[in-house]
Amino acid sequence: MNEITRTPLAPGVRLTCITTQKFKTSAMGVSLLLPLRGEPVFAALPHVLRRGTAQYPSLDAIGGALESLYGMRVEPAVRARGETLAVGLVADVIDEAYGGDGLTSRAAALLLSFLNEPYLENGQFPSVSVRSEAENLADRIAAHRNDLRSWALRRLWELMCADEAYGKNELGTVEGALALTPEDFMKAYRTALDDAPMELFYCGAQLPETVADAFRAALPRRETKAYPLPETQIFAQPPHGKRYFEESLPVTQGKLCLGFRTGITSDDPRYPALLLANAVYGGTTSSRLFRNVREKMSLCYYASTQCYRLKGVLAASSGIDNENAEVARAEILRQLEGLQHGGAQPDELETARRSVVNGLRAMADSPMSLESFWLDQAIAGLSWSPEDLAARVAEATADEVQDAARCIVPDTVFFLRGTAK
Repeated sequence: MNEITRTPLAPGVRLTCITTQKFKTSAMGVSLLLPLRGEPVFAALPHVLRRGTAQYPSLDAIGGALESLYGMRVEPAVRARGETLAVGLVADVIDEAYGGDGLTSRAAALLLSFLNEPYLENGQFPSVSVRSEAENLADRIAAHRNDLRSWALRRLWELMCADEAYGKNELGTVEGALALTPEDFMKAYRTALDDAPMELFYCGAQLPETVADAFRAALPRRETKAYPLPETQIFAQPPHGKRYFEESLPVTQGKLCLGFRTGITSDDPRYPALLLANAVYGGTTSSRLFRNVREKMSLCYYASTQCYRLKGVLAASSGIDNENAEVARAEILRQLEGLQHGGAQPDELETARRSVVNGLRAMADSPMSLESFWLDQAIAGLSWSPEDLAARVAEATADEVQDAARCIVPDTVFFLRGTAK
């Protein structure tokens, strides 16, 4: 069983420490929590920071420092969580039990030095680094269309949540990325470091006190003031009523995405039941959408659902032939109505329960899955563990699952019509 501690280290700084003997490597992370506004400078900032520190001003120098820490790895991380943008770095390094005394402190110091002591030229980020990472960001944004399944879902949120921060692309736009300047980066850096709540993470064998001391020694000075978490708008009903959008691309397969409001987020007592309702509806290969819409009726190449716990929304995503668009949409909604009015059958509910519980317990096998989970918890202000949630899922009743299904309210349909023959 993992020991989980949450410790405030400084104003606006908290450390989540997962103490476990399960892994030979330790995972670390640092994230600054900002409002999601679709500003490309924040999406590129961790990549610019990763290019150099005052002590190690080049990628070669950084590579040597990482190698001296037994091949420690440090990667930029940019993640939208609800209407919060988490920017920072994640790392893994051999555990101190195998790498010698003081390794945790040295690794924490190097990780935080990317934030605290970035390499600057004349008080600015180097123009070469800025230009390179701006172009890399523009390429990443443009590449979104290469995965049309993900792109169609992203487009659904842009349309459905056009008046909400959730509709913003966390990477920004190509034009915005290419227009970035060193001055933009310095302003964003100061905003993030001076005003954003900071979340630290550690998963490994070291005692919480040892880890806290290691991170505390490497932290920058922070002003004693409030560091409020960004807020997320939650709607239980479609704020604009039901809407339909259609666009076309020269591709062979259409993409049909349906967006729903639930109003149920991870701090809601109904959340475990919603996880089960989602699993029965479309969240697994034994779900109603997979068995009926895809397998029996052959209306879709794929059909699945996913709920987003920090925003209180749910999406059904499918790949279809154009001529099946209307009947597929009607059947996806009909399957939901069947769950809402008739509830889940005992066998499908227990299959869904096993799937959800096993997925939550599997997080314990991956330090980076735990890092992602606890980042969400920090943003939501929650402290229960995956094991706690699994226990609540195991106890959810059929009536609770049906009640949660009734909270899934259709909002927006987005159809990406394929025009290639």
